[in-house]
Amino acid sequence: MISVLSIFRKQYPIVLPAERHVMSRGSIDPEVLEILARIRRGGYKAYLVGGCVRDLLLGKKPKDFDIATEARPRQVKQLFRRCYLIGRRFRLAHVYMSRDRFVEVATFRAAVDPQEVQDAGRYAANNVFGSIEEDAQRRDFTVNSLYFNSADSTVIDYTGGLRDLEKKLLRSIGDPETRFADDPVRIIRAARFCAQLDFQPSGADLKAAKSCAPLIREANDQRLREELFKILRCGASEGTIRNLIRFGLLGEWLPELAPKRYHEALFARLAVVDRRRAKGEDLPVCVLVTALLYDLFAEATGTDGGRQSFQEAFMLLKERFGEMAAKMRLPRQEWDNICNTAARQMILMRPGGGKNWKRFEKKFAGNAYFSQAMLFFEILVEATGEHAEQLAYWRRFAHTQGEAVDSKPARPEAVRRDREPVVKPRADSADEDAPKPKRRRPRRPRKKRPQEQPSGGASA
Repeated sequence: MISVLSIFRKQYPIVLPAERHVMSRGSIDPEVLEILARIRRGGYKAYLVGGCVRDLLLGKKPKDFDIATEARPRQVKQLFRRCYLIGRRFRLAHVYMSRDRFVEVATFRAAVDPQEVQDAGRYAANNVFGSIEEDAQRRDFTVNSLYFNSADSTVIDYTGGLRDLEKKLLRSIGDPETRFADDPVRIIRAARFCAQLDFQPSGADLKAAKSCAPLIREANDQRLREELFKILRCGASEGTIRNLIRFGLLGEWLPELAPKRYHEALFARLAVVDRRRAKGEDLPVCVLVTALLYDLFAEATGTDGGRQSFQEAFMLLKERFGEMAAKMRLPRQEWDNICNTAARQMILMRPGGGKNWKRFEKKFAGNAYFSQAMLFFEILVEATGEHAEQLAYWRRFAHTQGEAVDSKPARPEAVRRDREPVVKPRADSADEDAPKPKRRRPRRPRKKRPQEQPSGGASA
């Protein structure tokens, strides 16, 4: 990006013309440009805003596009046939470009004291509409408060975000201690942005993050779960966790992971996860959470030297860490998948042995949980450099089993049972055979009604 430090003696807003920045209309999806143009044709101002502008100015590909406009949500809905209004805390419009792709359109929000609108309802302060200047002040960090006008390709800055982009600095808008106290989840976002963008927090933000870290215990559990998933999927999970430790937040949010004895192994696994995410690999939630918590699981079950079966390990994990799973708001099915993935590592690490091993390994590899357990085992081997021979063994075995299944001749049409219902494995069982459908009890034959005798006749 062309240096813009020379223009910061001017008063805000700073309007950066097209020739002074690297962002262009060609880097934006045509459907997004059309949505912006249609809102303008409706008589309203509209801008790209937030992370998409920040990423394009840094030469990165944005994950999605967000639009801010002076049009009210219902006015936006009138302009588009496929538009749906959502949200109570923040009233937003989702304008769909295709069946599964949409652009989020938000109305400029005013900087209002919640006490002034306390009689209007719980979320009233968030839905008081204002100007673009007020909307810029409502955002979290300066680098997320840049606006792009597609009509003339200018970038508009009301908070000093262009200067902070140039300095690779993450700085809150307004007093950071007040902003973090109002919403402690912003500290997690700050840790993630610094890791993703390779930025440093400002001195005031770092000090405020450390002092406000205990407030994270009061944050909404659902929001914390979503932030945790964002961290594990963002491609910079290792750096984010390091920042959370630096901010003093990890011990307040996930105190089970605070002991330093876990950190080296944890960073190694998350580094592998980040490399896979950088290649575009989509990892299941159960594998991501297992990568985060595996040290706790291994310590509890004695994975490296215990003698219990993996069914016993499964039940132990469910019971011992059930309270932690409830606090993290993990669904029951997902928690079962996580415990299954972790418990099966002890078998993957020590294959072979016993007279019934051949039959057991065939059943073990054919289980519905085997693929996700193998995926995490690959991450574990890459992170530790251990058990490479065992990983090769299971890969060969799975490949052999796959060839055996492919080579089986298809059943004749007369004896095929394609219409039989498929019975899924129970979620609360580590490894059980699928239950067989119950047989119906045969119906009793109907009793024959006695034949009517002709009138006037005698019975036999």
